[in-house]
Amino acid sequence: MNCPKLILLVLSLLLLAACATKTHEKKPQVLWEKSRMATPFEQLSQSASEKIAYEDAGKFILIEGSKCIQRENGMDAATILHWIEMPSYVDSGSVVLNGWDLRYLQSDREINSMRVDITHSKLVRNAGSTLLMFEAQGKLEDQNRNDAYEFCVVYTGFGYRLSWFDATIEGDYNGIDAAVLQNKNQGAVATLENTGNKGVLKGNAAIAIIPRGFDFQFDNIFECEWRLLPCKWSDRTDHRLLQVAYNLSQADTSPNQNGSPHWVTQTIFKDNDGHVHRIKTRAAMIYGNSVKVRPDFLALNPRSKDTGNCRKNTGGNIRTQTFRINDLPYDYAVPMLTGWDLSYECEHHRVQRAGTWIHDIRFDPNSNSMEYKVSSILRNQDGIPNFNNSHRVTVLGLNLLTPASQYRPPEININIRKH
Repeated sequence: MNCPKLILLVLSLLLLAACATKTHEKKPQVLWEKSRMATPFEQLSQSASEKIAYEDAGKFILIEGSKCIQRENGMDAATILHWIEMPSYVDSGSVVLNGWDLRYLQSDREINSMRVDITHSKLVRNAGSTLLMFEAQGKLEDQNRNDAYEFCVVYTGFGYRLSWFDATIEGDYNGIDAAVLQNKNQGAVATLENTGNKGVLKGNAAIAIIPRGFDFQFDNIFECEWRLLPCKWSDRTDHRLLQVAYNLSQADTSPNQNGSPHWVTQTIFKDNDGHVHRIKTRAAMIYGNSVKVRPDFLALNPRSKDTGNCRKNTGGNIRTQTFRINDLPYDYAVPMLTGWDLSYECEHHRVQRAGTWIHDIRFDPNSNSMEYKVSSILRNQDGIPNFNNSHRVTVLGLNLLTPASQYRPPEININIRKH
């Protein structure tokens, strides 16, 4: 065999060996849920599981908590399956979406969609335990969906013994959702209306709407950026973010004339200019003579870029405020985060982290007062642009039935005749 052929044969064998080695080489598996990096979830880091905020044994319990999960990319939603252990006396209860925290793990990105949603909730009782189970899904996506991110859900679960209350939960498992496509010419504020079933409410019964989730997504339009593969008309599109906001309100705690409850959700999801986007919201409701509501107010005002009052040199750090409500005329109280508004102060930017949540809830039945903290964050990778934040907290009140109106199983009277 001559020299050139020998060299060619050796090179071919070396190439085959290299390919075989590459084929059988195993890449390290990233276990995002089990070995994720420690994240400074600041005020919530010390209570990453959950804690009892208040309990009146045998009647009512209030539990707050948070749970986080990381995903390697945005191809699929990050799903959290969780259960809250309830005392055995609890035979009714629900979960409130009381906050969220979304962040990219490596850098900041333009945004295609943001989603935080408690998709299912159910109280499960068996011989040995009582569990309030729920499924939460979160998503933070850019155009290519190839960036690792973290999703944290903040929740408040409450449970009670039905014989002490006239309070019925409806739409608890799947929630009650609404969706809309918001065109640019409709303005920045989208409005979604919900109407419950006719005849649900009777007499003096009141209703409270329980927030469960939101899903914002910019509609796909042609946007061609420099990349290896050619652009397509159906490609996803992403934009920088200026403002994201949510406000759930009910016109009244009492029903309209036909007994059907009604509530409205308004949202904002925009950059400097605004684009066509899709919105979906989810809620549940609780109603009855024991249900009371203390509403709050939050007006959503669309922001425009640089208003001339920019603080560009201040950092985008977590901002925490403490609130106290006195003279609550309720036996028990549950704070619900029914509105929030996050916006960059100067103009639109990429997003590295965004979120707002309630934590450190304290209820004192002796003074009829409640205290809680609200934390918020909106920042890009540099953390330089300042941000604005506001929120709305609606208090769900529950009052005990009077002894005369408490539920009792029907008595069976048997008369025995004497012959």
